[in-house]
Amino acid sequence: MSAVLRTVTLVEPVADGARWELFPAAERALREFHGLNLRPSGPGRDVAATGCVVDPAEARHAFRTCIRLGASTGSRVFPFGRTDADALLAVDEEGRLFSVGHGGSWHLGDTVREGLIALTEGFAPRRVAPRRWTWTVPSASGTPPLVSAVRTALVAVYVLHRRQVFSARSLRLTVTTLRGIGLKAVDRPLPLPAGSLERSATPLVAEMQSLIEAQGCTAQGVELRVTVSAPPRTTVPLASVCCAVRTGHSAQAPSMAEISLAAGAGASVGRARALLQACVEDFARYAGQPPS
Repeated sequence: MSAVLRTVTLVEPVADGARWELFPAAERALREFHGLNLRPSGPGRDVAATGCVVDPAEARHAFRTCIRLGASTGSRVFPFGRTDADALLAVDEEGRLFSVGHGGSWHLGDTVREGLIALTEGFAPRRVAPRRWTWTVPSASGTPPLVSAVRTALVAVYVLHRRQVFSARSLRLTVTTLRGIGLKAVDRPLPLPAGSLERSATPLVAEMQSLIEAQGCTAQGVELRVTVSAPPRTTVPLASVCCAVRTGHSAQAPSMAEISLAAGAGASVGRARALLQACVEDFARYAGQPPS
């Protein structure tokens, strides 16, 4: 506990007066492992094994770095120690162990014990970084690009809801002209109509078509993007998830629709990662492509 007190009281000064906050998972981990000086057990199974020292004071100066890590994962973190490679160690409120170094942030294990074993035995960590996937969906012959984009976006709404990522309440239409510097002719959200998603396509297409025509444009010769974003009050890391469908962006295949799924760094670990992986598999099946 004296090491915890040194860490909390000697934190680097910050503008808003914020400081380290000890939480139960960090306290339990430090009571169990504090003071250990671990050595590599061998060359490493997947990557080079490394030792570490468990002492929160060793990472107390990295307040801003750890705050950024916690903000991306939606979970507070507390300093835990330092590796022999000079990477910082931190534990979060779920008891997971992370390392932060010049190469970025890494998830070492879902428990501190698992993370320490991964370090000393050289198991490959999981990078905590933003992720993005894309799939190409050929439009049915004769289907207008706007209709194709809206239908595909509604599929995305269904997938994200079914996989418990979030329940979207609106679609955002962005129309970008393909001449000159590419001005945004339309960029506004449209609430999803009440009722089933199958019946939502027709009124949405009609409303979007009116918006496009009001700007003197047509659905031909522009890039159409329909975005499905997290509704207000969605918490991190799922708040960082965004799915978009665009069409008209390719001169060779102007009717081709592209689905993209993006997520922030925090969604690369834990429950959020599992939910996203299920979405990835669903979108891949919809596009007729093997899951990545």
